[in-house]
Amino acid sequence: MSYRTAADSLPKAPLPFQAASCLLAQAARDHTRANVLRARSAGEHSRNQLRRSRRMGVAARRVEAESRDMAAEVRA
Repeated sequence: MSYRTAADSLPKAPLPFQAASCLLAQAARDHTRANVLRARSAGEHSRNQLRRSRRMGVAARRVEAESRDMAAEVRA
């Protein structure tokens, strides 16, 4: 729960023009940077998924070959 103090009733002064424009410019830069990072992250995720898929395929073929070899050994 918040309590009102004497400072809350004082009139709020607007920021000076240069301070406001500086804050807006920084916000725009942050927004642009976030968009770049999000786009890059999506590409990296896709590449990681493809790499993982290839790794799993190789591992599956290796296990299949090992089990085939073991079965041939048992039959011999």
